[in-house]
Amino acid sequence: MSAQDIKAELAACKSKEEMISLLDACAGDLFAKGRFRDALQHYSQALELEKLTNARAYFMGHMGICHFSLGEDKEALSCLLRSARAFRPDEPEFMPDMYGFVYFHLGSLYEYHGKTAKALEARRTCEQYVDSQEKDTQWMLFAGMSRNYERLGKHDEAIRYSQKAIQVLSDNDPGLSYLYESMGNNYMSLRQYREAIKHFSKVMELDPDFERRDEVYLKIADCYHQLTNDKLALESYQKILELKQIGGKRENLVWLYMRLAHCYFRLEQYEKSLLVTLEALRRRPRTRLEKAEVRGFLTNNYYELGRFREAVNEGEKTLKLAKRFPNDSLFYFRMALSYQKLNDTKAFVKYRGVCKHLFPNDGWNKYLDKLTVSP
Repeated sequence: MSAQDIKAELAACKSKEEMISLLDACAGDLFAKGRFRDALQHYSQALELEKLTNARAYFMGHMGICHFSLGEDKEALSCLLRSARAFRPDEPEFMPDMYGFVYFHLGSLYEYHGKTAKALEARRTCEQYVDSQEKDTQWMLFAGMSRNYERLGKHDEAIRYSQKAIQVLSDNDPGLSYLYESMGNNYMSLRQYREAIKHFSKVMELDPDFERRDEVYLKIADCYHQLTNDKLALESYQKILELKQIGGKRENLVWLYMRLAHCYFRLEQYEKSLLVTLEALRRRPRTRLEKAEVRGFLTNNYYELGRFREAVNEGEKTLKLAKRFPNDSLFYFRMALSYQKLNDTKAFVKYRGVCKHLFPNDGWNKYLDKLTVSP
């Protein structure tokens, strides 16, 4: 219907009620077609004619949603708040579906602007009227509440609301993958690594081409690593490396090679760990800390392979880069042990003291105390 047609029909209306009804219907049709600016104009005209409190709140709410759809957040917030305050649940013509829908959009606005507590508060109000909402609104509401709870560190509640969202969706809905990913993240934060693995695996089962599949595989690998299941962690890290290589994107993969090296090391496959560590070094670690971690791991592997002179040589190079770095307890104990094997009393005593100072509660200190250096 053209603007002229609407104008003619409005002129033919016999009452304000007919005009309001016509404007509402036209605005709804325009909104459905994505013509939010035109819809906004019609809702505004209807608001000017309307006198009933709840009906005015209804039109203000729709105006807020139009502004929201146009990306006009300031105007959207103003209209939505006016609408929320104007609704009167105990008066005639109260529309619970619209009231809840207004708070649904307020929750989205607040979340977008980083106001997590306010977003959750708005969504809790919408939840009171959730049965009057469309299914798409229901699951997005629960998913939004899950994100809010996750941001607030309330991971059990985040999981509960993801589960509620899943119950609303059909089995083949694309939104399921994101919800299972969210649950995996929250279980991981709760250190419930087996549950996290189960939910991350569900993501890949539902969508093998999931947009963040690299991240999901990495989290699965990290969970296995936390469970000391190094064999499965290794398989997952290898899968990530394969995906990175297929993608062909140039990026710093030193961190990934080091994860692989750690897995091989804990599986006592020291030759493979050494080769992967050398590959990490070849890829030019960018920071001094990263360089120290890589070189330090060369020391660890050389010691385990009985190459003690190479172990200490790499170790001294490492300490010129940094005195502390990730996983350095492995490094310092093997520096002490390497010097003990080389019968270097002075260096052995020095690093034994360093180990006691840096890692006083580590059981390896008792082992070092029992060792001596041959004359």
